[in-house]
Parts: sequence; C-alpha cells; structure tokens
Amino acid sequence: MAMIIYESGMNFGKYEEADVFQIEKSSQYMEKLMPNGVKSCEFIRRKANKIYFIEAKTSCPNQITAETQEEKKEKYRKYVDDITQKMRNSLDLYANILLNRYPNDGVGAHLMEKDLSSSEIKLVLVVKNAEKAWLEPFEDVFNKLLRDELKIWKIPRVFVINEQMAKEKGLVCE
Repeated sequence: MAMIIYESGMNFGKYEEADVFQIEKSSQYMEKLMPNGVKSCEFIRRKANKIYFIEAKTSCPNQITAETQEEKKEKYRKYVDDITQKMRNSLDLYANILLNRYPNDGVGAHLMEKDLSSSEIKLVLVVKNAEKAWLEPFEDVFNKLLRDELKIWKIPRVFVINEQMAKEKGLVCE
C-alpha cells in the first residue's frame, strides 16, 4: 500500500510501507527518547540499495531579514545544530533498532533486512522555500559538522535540496 508523508508543507511519497520508517512519529522515539531531549529526522526511506534519512524544513535562516546581525548568527547556529543533532540521533536510533536494543515497531520490512551492507546511506535536508543559491553553503556546513559520521557510516556527503529538486528526484509528489 502506498503512503504519503506530509511534512513542512510538502507531500513526500508515494512510498510503499515496507520501505519507510516514520522515525519522528515512532513509539521508540516518542516514548523514550524525545522526552529526554533526543531529536530525530522526519523519516527513513529505502529505495533499491539506498537508505535515505530525510529532514524537512519550510525555510532556512537566509530568509530572515528583520533581525540584527547577531540575531541572524544565533538563529543560523541553532538551525544548523538542530539538524545536525537530528541526523546523528537518527543514525544512532536506526542502528540500535537493527541491533535489537529498541523494538522495530513501525520499521518497514525492507529497512529490517538482515544484510544491508551494500546499501548506500544518504542524509537529505529538503528546504521547501530555499533558493538554489542558498543550498551549497548549507551543504558545506553540514558536511563539515557531520564529517565524523560521514566517515564512520561511509556516507559520501550530505545533500541539501529545495522542494523543486526533491520533486525532480521523486522524493516529493504533488
């Protein structure tokens, strides 16, 4: 059965349930981790030999114009730190589910297969209303901050895309 995930003003999907784990809405996260300050991305999706960790936002700090320069810097820092923590924590929780340290409730069957060693992991931030010119600097920042995770997990890089690019890649539907 195909599903659509509505997040940050975008429709992600249509995905098969067996390919998806809505980590942010999962009991593992909601009951045990979120109350303790742990953050997560929106969902994890498997497509062929790729596992996508998806975080969605409606905007990014480049669109803030009314604040002082110091306020802009602080909002930017918080935005980046929040997303970085979400990606780290999501990788950790998924790994711990695979290690049976947490139940696999809600995890699609294709994300629970015994051998995922040939699967490529992709960390993706989709910013609905971002101009294309804003995306590369964000990618650079996230690739630097998540450098250790990229090495440990053998992830090539972090992707930051806007809604139009997500549609072109088949992540977002109408």
